[in-house]
Amino acid sequence: MKTRLCLILLVLLAIFTSNTFAQDSPQWDLPDGARARLGKGTISDIAYLPDGTRLAVGGSIGIWVYDARSGVEVALIGGHTGSVSSVAYSPDGNTIASGSWDSRTVRLWDADTGRLINKLIGHTRTVYSVAYSPDGNTIASASQDDTIRLWNADTGTLINTLTEHNDQVYSVAFSPDGNTIASGGWRAVRLWDAHTGTLINTLEHTDWVDSVAFSPDENTIASGGWGNNVWLWDVDTGTRINTLTGHTNDVNSVAYSPDGNTIASASDDGTVRLWEAHTGTLINTLTLTGHNSEVFSVAFSPDGNTIASGSQDETIRLWDAHTGTLINTLEHNDRVWSVAFSPDGNTIASGGWDETIRLWDAHTGTLINTLEHNDRVWSVAFSPDGNTIASGGWDETIRLWDTHTGTPINTLEHTYWVSSVAYSPDGNTIASGSGYEVRLWDADIGTHINTLEHTGQVYSVAFSPDGNTLASGDSDGTVRLWDADTGRLINILTGHNSDVESIAYSPDGNTLASGDSDGTVRLWDADTGRLINILTGHNSDVESIAYSPDGNTLASGSGIVLLWELTPFATRNTIVSLSPDTVQSPAIGEQFMLSLNIADGENVTGYQATVQFDATALRYVESSNGDYLSPGAFAIPRVTTGNSVTLAATSLTGESSGDGTLATLTFEVVTVKTSSLRLFQVNLVNSRGERSFPRIEGGRVVETERSQVERDVNLDGAINIQDLVLVASNFGATGENAADVNGDGVVNIIDLTLVAAAFGNTAAAPEIWSHHLEGTPTRVEVVQWLQEARRLNLTDPTFQRGIRVLEQLLARLTPKETVLLPNYPNPFNPETWIPYQLATPADVSIAIYAADGKLVRRLELGHQPVGIYEPRSRAAYWDGKNALGEPVASGVYFYTLTAGDFTATRKMLIRK
Repeated sequence: MKTRLCLILLVLLAIFTSNTFAQDSPQWDLPDGARARLGKGTISDIAYLPDGTRLAVGGSIGIWVYDARSGVEVALIGGHTGSVSSVAYSPDGNTIASGSWDSRTVRLWDADTGRLINKLIGHTRTVYSVAYSPDGNTIASASQDDTIRLWNADTGTLINTLTEHNDQVYSVAFSPDGNTIASGGWRAVRLWDAHTGTLINTLEHTDWVDSVAFSPDENTIASGGWGNNVWLWDVDTGTRINTLTGHTNDVNSVAYSPDGNTIASASDDGTVRLWEAHTGTLINTLTLTGHNSEVFSVAFSPDGNTIASGSQDETIRLWDAHTGTLINTLEHNDRVWSVAFSPDGNTIASGGWDETIRLWDAHTGTLINTLEHNDRVWSVAFSPDGNTIASGGWDETIRLWDTHTGTPINTLEHTYWVSSVAYSPDGNTIASGSGYEVRLWDADIGTHINTLEHTGQVYSVAFSPDGNTLASGDSDGTVRLWDADTGRLINILTGHNSDVESIAYSPDGNTLASGDSDGTVRLWDADTGRLINILTGHNSDVESIAYSPDGNTLASGSGIVLLWELTPFATRNTIVSLSPDTVQSPAIGEQFMLSLNIADGENVTGYQATVQFDATALRYVESSNGDYLSPGAFAIPRVTTGNSVTLAATSLTGESSGDGTLATLTFEVVTVKTSSLRLFQVNLVNSRGERSFPRIEGGRVVETERSQVERDVNLDGAINIQDLVLVASNFGATGENAADVNGDGVVNIIDLTLVAAAFGNTAAAPEIWSHHLEGTPTRVEVVQWLQEARRLNLTDPTFQRGIRVLEQLLARLTPKETVLLPNYPNPFNPETWIPYQLATPADVSIAIYAADGKLVRRLELGHQPVGIYEPRSRAAYWDGKNALGEPVASGVYFYTLTAGDFTATRKMLIRK
């Protein structure tokens, strides 16, 4: 708990001290607008420099490089926009290769300067593992896209793609002579000829393989994964030689010592175990003063004297490889799911994965009390008078505690795990987010007052300072504002890309901050719901947000905490916008101009703003300064990407106030289609260098083609699969109807085909729908639509384009192979859905087995046609009960799909 308390106190110092703040790590590579970073993020992988002098650590904010002897930070290599999953040094030590969850690329970095050398582009999903060949000429990468790719390390050229794995590939390693590659995935280690890519052998496992390593003499492979064991294999014959037992949970990483005599294994059981490589005898278990959570990665130093291990507890620990003595601990700071201060500031409550609420003296850091939950604690909150603590947890309850004695007062029951709890400012009401609803409770007697229904899973709730409004964030990417007294929905704030995991009001109630699982923080005008700004810099979920009491600093937490300076010099009435609001789209190749305007500005000497556009519809041409800044204002060179342009300028002669034009932008039309431009990340600066975030108005300039707008049947601003389904559901309807897009008085196949044509270019058509979307048509339905459309034999080009889009949709709905997919949710309680795809018609059944192999339930699904069975309405459903209708116990289960001659098995977890 020491590292957890350290993080809490750092946050205390950073947020609640007016002039100074603590920093627990070098402040390198801070995102724009952030003044400090607390913590170093989560840890995924570690690698030694070949000479043993440095250690590279991949994690949630990039690659930290340490001096391996002193443990001092040497550098932070940033650039990935997601967590770094794997790192590897080239044999000459000049380059670091990294794989990440972000852009599906392998990136190569100069190990001395941190400069990006190359991006290896080709994977279509997360890159889990990277490895260099011993001669340094080839890089192997393993991915969630079921492939291993081999790249030329110098040029970045793709050499080969190995595709024999039938599921995600978690690990890859070269043999010491460079002739063989080992890869670990679903139930198998596969051996490949490194030069030709030919599959040599398959070593059968019983479950996922997370890590593989060759012995230095190349005779043996060690593999670890699900199932608690380390397995040793004869490379030549593929025979299993030995099984190393002793771990009590999954094995995440295995490594040989340089002399080949010792194997180290890291496990979810929180230990690193050392084994005699030839006999399999357990030599040592590294636990004393060791990790208190899952250990993800382990590596030997090149001289074999030191072992480095990285853990979920966000530390890297260095051990003497011969004695097992802990040499050094490199802190990254632990993650606590929720922290709250008592109203008088004397006590801190923290809740986390250890199934407790801990109360700390805020001044001394002394542990005062420990309150026991039955499962993980997701949220804690003090009542306004400080006498009661409310906690929400995985055990589907809200628990109320006496702050002074730790005595349980009451338990409020939910039917799903409780993600967030909040007290109203008067202390009379508790709001709790759980599942697809927010519940309001009488804080004194625990009576359920009201239920506010969501369309997505609720992750966060917060009352406004005056208690009149309740804000809630959920998995559909929206923030909802409710009247706290009546439960009436007031407003829906849209713009997030994914789950809204945290929300907080500013102390004056004027601004609402919300954190996204994509790593961004959005600031909203609490009265109007307008988006004010987007703060970017996190590489993983923003799980917590807090304002300082003066409202000048915002803290946002993921694997790290970022502090954002919000002190405004301009009034909150300052508005920046794009005009005109709407542009009738010119012809292809023609240009149009937009103005970036400011209203009610005050003492502005410079600005920065980003405009995002649809690159399939528009091309940015040029921009120029407007008349707002003083004459002679210096325009900073604009920064362009594929779909955005960032403008900036500063005055050298004075400040400006009032209204005017900051800049003008010129775009060229590439395709006549409905598209939007979005204005965000707008910053203003005064002569003292103080930053202001003005309100953003408009921000959407629409180029429209009239015939396409008429095909937006549900009027949501986009033409997509939902419009198609809405037309199909109205087939045969007559009279005035939005689905009658051609206005002939009847809804039929012509209307449906015209809507399909309006999806845009046929190349983009597959991107407008999702297998998981409820209401996505079935393959049978699309076949019928195509037959009816072709029978009309219409030659109109627009109608024929619609037919081509339907043909593409049919192709996407026709799987190339039968597959069993991961169940969702997982872990689950009490129900789950099991998705699959069928490439051929078949009689389908799913058998569910306990961990001991006993049949628990069989789901007979009957004869099924070719198609995709992924949404809840089509996937197989299991209610968590056995054949007798009895709920089954918590634990690991397996499910097997049988479809004709095809069978496949996956693992799932019930957690109660």
